[in-house]
Formats: sequence, structure tokens, C-alpha cells
Amino acid sequence: MFTVRRAIPEDREAILQLLQQAGVSEKGVDRHLGNFLLVEEPLEGRKVGTAGLEIHGDRGLLRSFIMERNAWNAKTGMELIAVVLSFVQRLELKEIYLLTGVSPTIFECFGFQPVKWEELPGEIRDSVDDRVKESAAVPMVYRRIGREIT
Repeated sequence: MFTVRRAIPEDREAILQLLQQAGVSEKGVDRHLGNFLLVEEPLEGRKVGTAGLEIHGDRGLLRSFIMERNAWNAKTGMELIAVVLSFVQRLELKEIYLLTGVSPTIFECFGFQPVKWEELPGEIRDSVDDRVKESAAVPMVYRRIGREIT
């Protein structure tokens, strides 16, 4: 059992540590810290995961979706994706992008669709260009267009 909450400034170091352990870029964390979620073990208060959202106008980039290996399982992963999408829904963004190195099928279950790198909006591409190699990730989008994120 885990709790998920919105990050506060005091969580910065824990988030950076999780990113470093996973080998994920820290770029943009300070600018978007208020849009990161933190996953904790409630009894120990240990931080075991994070998911960040960069907001660019009416679009978002889901980034840094990380869980420690010993805390990860398929059920927890699916629940965390649902929590993140509920958070995104409240922000009323038109599109949410992500780059996945794992099977896109997981995210397709939530309504994301693969897109070509060339289809990424400029502000999203600019944000990821120097962090991710095109060959290492599949870009995906969820278009909200008048419906709820489920």
C-alpha cells in the first residue's frame, strides 16, 4: 500500500535522488516541482516513486514516471498511472504527451496513442530533445477533446 501526494519544496532532494538512481535527467525539475507527485510507503514514510508533469500552455508532458524496483508491480504501476491521469484531468490540459521506453500497450490501455517524433509540438520536443534519444523511446499522446481522462 502506498500513498501518492503532490510534491512540496522539501521533497526536491528525494525526487532528485529517485531520478539519479533511475538514470533519468533532472532537467526541469525545479521549474516544474509543483507538478510532481511523490509515492510513499505510509508506515515508513520512505519515498519510493515519483511522476512529474511539465506544463506547456494547454499541453502537458508526463515525465519521470519512476518506482523503485522493490516497490514496483503491475498492479501498483497501473494504479499510479490512474492517479497521475486524475491529477492531469484537474488541470484541464488539452493534450498529454509521454515518452515510453516500455511497451506502449500499457499506456494504450489508458487511451494514449503512439505518435511520430515529428508530430510532437515544438515546446514538448524542445523539452525532451536533449534528454531522450529518438531511438530509445516511443512518443505517445492522450487527446482530451471533450472527454474525461479515465
